[in-house]
Amino acid sequence: MITIFHRLGERIAETQQRADQNVPDEPVWIDLLNPTEEELRHLPQNLNIALPTREETWRNHALNRMYTRDGTAYMTAAVISDDRDARACGTVTFILTPDFLITLRDIDPPPFLALQERLLLMPKAFPDSVDVLTGLLEAIVLRTVVHSDEVITGLDGLSRRIFSSRGFEGEKGTPSDIMHGVLQSLGLLADLNSRIHESISSLQRVAGFLRTHTPAGQSDHSRALGTLLKDTQSIAEQTTFLSNKISFQLDAALGMINVEQNQIGKIFSTTAVFFLPPALVAGVYGMNFDHMPELHWSLGYPLALGLMGVAVLVPYWVFKRRGWL
Repeated sequence: MITIFHRLGERIAETQQRADQNVPDEPVWIDLLNPTEEELRHLPQNLNIALPTREETWRNHALNRMYTRDGTAYMTAAVISDDRDARACGTVTFILTPDFLITLRDIDPPPFLALQERLLLMPKAFPDSVDVLTGLLEAIVLRTVVHSDEVITGLDGLSRRIFSSRGFEGEKGTPSDIMHGVLQSLGLLADLNSRIHESISSLQRVAGFLRTHTPAGQSDHSRALGTLLKDTQSIAEQTTFLSNKISFQLDAALGMINVEQNQIGKIFSTTAVFFLPPALVAGVYGMNFDHMPELHWSLGYPLALGLMGVAVLVPYWVFKRRGWL
């Protein structure tokens, strides 16, 4: 789908068109969402500009390759999709000409819709193509901050569950089942945090490349891109901190599981200690010897049961007194 934002007097209008139609005059932003082969073939002819193929887009992103050709800058970045079932980073290509911006993408995250609304409502805030790209990058970074806050909130909740004495009250299942759920939540947060780091690192490279190639004398653009670079640097540092926090909570959760397993082993070990002496008594009087006087006593059986009872009660009393139970 091709969506074109173009100037119409003092305002900016939005147009959706087919690949074989001519591009309106004074385009500001040409957005290609899930472009077809026909669109990728016809649009460069209408604009007299080269568009990278899907293979070139993948290679440029994998190699972090950004370049200029005939006054046009080609950049790629990883942007997080908002699909909660599959939080993945999609590659977005930014093609910046002196007159307009072209974006090629296969995902539809909220920052693109946010910029579209701003273009229509505040056309004077975007006098040139650099302003449009800067505004789009700012919207993507802002959305990345929302994802980062989601990781922070999730880790705070898991921290209370792991370390609070009442963190698991009201939850169904055994402690092992509950900790298994904690590990799953930690895994999802770790994956999202890694996506944030991947996205923010690529956005940082785009902002740095764009700032380097901004013509001298455009101080407003340079300041805006400098602020964007500081924001991306702050988020990148935060992802590193969150990664360390995730590792700490993962170690703590695994430690809790080991404690739970040790408690289970302690129960079996204590039970074995309690019943070992009675088993010894029963084993002694179960031997087949001819001369065992106790076997012929009238009180032999009660005596054996009494010995077994004492053998259980004495270890229990000792364990309880020492605080082992």
